[in-house]
Amino acid sequence: MIKKVGLILWDVLVKAQRVVMIVTGIATILLVFVPIVLRQIGIPFTGYEEFLLPIAFWMYMMGSSHGSYERNQITADLLLRVLKGKPQLGLQALTSILTFLLGVVFTYWAWVLVQWSLSTGALSSLYKIPIVWGQSAIFVGLVISCLYNFVYMIKDCRNVFVPPCIAQTVEQGEV
Repeated sequence: MIKKVGLILWDVLVKAQRVVMIVTGIATILLVFVPIVLRQIGIPFTGYEEFLLPIAFWMYMMGSSHGSYERNQITADLLLRVLKGKPQLGLQALTSILTFLLGVVFTYWAWVLVQWSLSTGALSSLYKIPIVWGQSAIFVGLVISCLYNFVYMIKDCRNVFVPPCIAQTVEQGEV
């Protein structure tokens, strides 16, 4: 039951990320395209960058966390390609542990940044958009990435310490 709920929440999170990426991608394109068209017909749209920046932050951070979900971030894993068997699994687990721990540190720093933005009440200069809207994307994206990295870290560590035949029967619910 808990596993089903977890899988449903996992799928909802991935789908929500994809929706945010699509919506912010379209908004980014429009916020680059519309001012150009308006400029050509003589209508200035000054300060559109104030709208563009937070939207681009959300697009980038949802894309980055989605990359963590797919495990297709850019890596320097040459050693993982050379090693085979237990050493490869061990190095993969170590990499996953370090990735998760670094993610936790960066998430903490992002939280401190959000708190600072809230305490200062910083606003954009022309349209008075709260700066925290863009900066909160960093925190949310890192929280989601940490969630994915935590799950993958557990899986990678289990692959090292639990023999494959036992891990497979546990996944199927047979003990």
